[in-house]
Amino acid sequence: MKNFILIILGLVLTIKVFAQDDKENVFVIVEDMPVYPGGEEALRNDIATLVKYPVAAKENGIQGKVYVSFVVNEEGKIEGAKIARGVDPSLDKEALRVMNALDKTWKTGKQKGVAVKVSYTVPINFALDKEAAKEEKTSHEEGVNQVFFIVEDMPEFPGGDEALRKYIADSLDYPEIARKNGIAGKVYVSFVIEKDGSVGDAKIARGVDPSLDKEALRVIKNLPLWNPGKQRGEPVRVQYTVPINFALN
Repeated sequence: MKNFILIILGLVLTIKVFAQDDKENVFVIVEDMPVYPGGEEALRNDIATLVKYPVAAKENGIQGKVYVSFVVNEEGKIEGAKIARGVDPSLDKEALRVMNALDKTWKTGKQKGVAVKVSYTVPINFALDKEAAKEEKTSHEEGVNQVFFIVEDMPEFPGGDEALRKYIADSLDYPEIARKNGIAGKVYVSFVIEKDGSVGDAKIARGVDPSLDKEALRVIKNLPLWNPGKQRGEPVRVQYTVPINFALN
């Protein structure tokens, strides 16, 4: 690679507690997550080996971060790869080609001992020399506060997912104004589990109504301390997204 540097960022997985696409039976997080042969570093290396920076994009100084989402199926193969967020047709096409060219079989994800489909999103950053060097420096400087989406040791709510669901259910107060007006729906709240296990940066990822959104945010902000996530033995910040369903009887 003489004329460019390709930076493969870490796997991105937005975790939705007890979230599943019922229509397609695709999970976002499972008890036993899929594992690429050799781990994430091997995945990054294999992607870097396969990528060929498009000549047209290089000549025109086109660069940027392409997000590719895909599903690791029950056989450990990648399927349904698509561009989640693109930059330019040439870079998007190359990122998609590379993901479809990965032919290694993953260790399948399992839920309750059964192999299931699990969704992933991988960001691939196409950067020309000067910009790549700048981004590497910035990444190093900001590494201390980096937010991970999946880590070796994921954060854990005291008592596990079942205890988290119960805590949320017990803490919710259905807003009276929403009840009177028959307002219901699912509010998605994203937040970060900090290195000390506290909840930070809570915000509405997808709302329904101001009254329901406010209540969902209140509950999440008051969550007790978690067991923090760790990467290579060190506590790190990890992002979660939790869907809270408000349903009238």
